[in-house]
Amino acid sequence: MKKRIKNSLGVLMICFLSISLSAQHIKGELNINKRQKMTLELTSKSAVNLFKEFKQEKYKIGFNFQAEELNKNAEGEFVVFFDFLTVVKKDGRTIRKVKRHIPVPYFPGEMFLPAEAFDFIGILSVTSWDDMVKKTFVGQEKLGILKAGKYEVELGVVPRDVKGEIAPVTFGFVVK
Repeated sequence: MKKRIKNSLGVLMICFLSISLSAQHIKGELNINKRQKMTLELTSKSAVNLFKEFKQEKYKIGFNFQAEELNKNAEGEFVVFFDFLTVVKKDGRTIRKVKRHIPVPYFPGEMFLPAEAFDFIGILSVTSWDDMVKKTFVGQEKLGILKAGKYEVELGVVPRDVKGEIAPVTFGFVVK
């Protein structure tokens, strides 16, 4: 009898836990200037200049998400941890895909993210390397200068320990 009660209690606890976890849900999106897909007009071939344009808010990375039934932390705050993803393609080929494994906490709502939250500027800066595999550099005068081609950058955030998703943002540009 005691064993049956323990088993029943165990099953009930698992059910309550799964209901609790499934109720925690988020939904949201990343955007640039309130658009999920965008073509940028570069003023130069410099990856550093592109970074400057983000810093001067010509391009703003928006991040918003809503949460349902989220549990509060010990301080009474609603917090979700996210991993940040960056994928950079040149002429349709993936140059690099980076996932930061140290999560960053955010509160539900609407906010702006700095370009530094992702790794696209660093990745774009090394496209000036003579050889991407051997990672050999060009001369100083060409450092950080984007090679000619069609670029596409996808930025994403993935929630940890919570169900749901954040729609990624994609932007592209052409360097002649």
